[in-house]
Order: sequence, then structure tokens, then C-alpha cells
Amino acid sequence: MRWVLLAAVALAPGSARADEADDKLAGQLASVARDFRQQLPARVAAVRALGKLGPRAAPAVPDLVGIMDRLRGDELEPLQEAVVEALGLIGSAARPALPALARAAARSTDIELARRRAVDQILGAPDAANVDALLAQLASRDASLRVRAAKALADLGPAARGAAPALVAALADPDNDVRRGAIAAYRAVLPGAKPPTEFVRAIAVDLKDADATVRLLAARALGRLGSAASAAAPDLDALRADLDADVRRAALDALARVSGP
Repeated sequence: MRWVLLAAVALAPGSARADEADDKLAGQLASVARDFRQQLPARVAAVRALGKLGPRAAPAVPDLVGIMDRLRGDELEPLQEAVVEALGLIGSAARPALPALARAAARSTDIELARRRAVDQILGAPDAANVDALLAQLASRDASLRVRAAKALADLGPAARGAAPALVAALADPDNDVRRGAIAAYRAVLPGAKPPTEFVRAIAVDLKDADATVRLLAARALGRLGSAASAAAPDLDALRADLDADVRRAALDALARVSGP
């Protein structure tokens, strides 16, 4: 049992090994979760591990629904609450569970709170097909479609993190609006992640823009990245002689943050 739970946490989303093992792992965890002979803590731990798998645990949705339907009232409340939370984390793939979640209304205060959150998560999660459609638009020859796709991915936020590789490619788009849209989208889908060099260089392109305001905003954005934007240091250094005083000050401040003491 322990190795199953460790595997659920250790497998990285998107890795080849994880892609091959997802269905098997979800099935093993679901088997533990629905086995009434198992101790309650083990069943709860298995369900929480399914929640950590997120959308990759979609094959376990019928088993989770079965658990909810077999229990009544607040019977085995920790297990019910864990199941509801896991369904919410699975997202749009758990939409077949919505009727079961409706039947679980008002079982207890904690279950009800978890149920409402889960329903919001499931209904608010994007379908994989929607993200795929946006990725197709991001590869369109029509720049206006690429811009709209980048904005839509940004609106989805972390739910569209699977689009990150395509957004990295879009950071080098020759169309400025697309490039800037990709910058905003990448930041939205992977908030807090260390920016790749491509992200830094995409912002640095604006340091050479004819509009002083664009140069100013780019310098400030790079400064906020700190040492992660070290690849842009030469570009910022070139702005020491910028004709605009505000740009010069912003570049010097950013250079200090990027280069460090």
C-alpha cells in the first residue's frame, strides 16, 4: 500500500513514465479506497493520493462515485470528505460525478462545504478539448487568432498549465501582440515558476521598442524578476544611454536587481 501512495506523489505530470502508469496507479488506489476491509486511514490516504493525481485520476471517478452512493448521512465522514475533495481536484473529468455530489447534499457541515467547492471546481475546470482547440489556434497562421488563443489560455490560468510548452514557443513569435500575449499567458498558467530564458528574452525584446513607455515597462518587468532575468543584463546595460530619463533610471534599477551586488 505504501509504495502505491508514494508513487502517486512521486510521478511527475507529463513525464513518459507517469503517462504509462496513470491508469494502473489510479486503479490500484481506487481498489484500496473502495475496499471496506481496509482501515479507514488507509482508504482516506488512497483517496487523497487520487486527488494529488488530479485529472490523471479520471479512471477512478466511477469508483469514487460508488463510494459516495454506498455511504449514507455522515457515515465514515472523513472518507466522504476526501472523496468529494478528490473529485473537485480531478476537475472536468469528474463531471459524471455531479449527480452523486447532488445526492450528497447536506450530509454534514464539512461534507457540504467540500461538496460546494468540488462542484465549483468541476464546473469551472476547462475541458481538455478546449485547451487543445486553443493550442491549435496558437499555431495558426493568423496572428489575430494566435493573440486570442494566448489571451484565452491566460484566462484559464493554472488549469491550462499543459499549454506551457506551446506558450514557450510562442514567446519567440514575430508578432509583437502575440509575443506579449504569450508572456502574459505563461505567467498566468505557471504563476511563481522560475521563468525560462525564453521568457526573459521575450520581455527584453521590448527594451528596443521605439516607444519609451514600452521600454520603461519592460525594464521594470525584468527588474521584478531579479536574478532570474540575468540573461537580459546586456540589454538593460545598453539603456544606460537611453534618451528618456525615466527609462534610464528604470534600466539602472533593473540592472542592479538582475545583476545583484
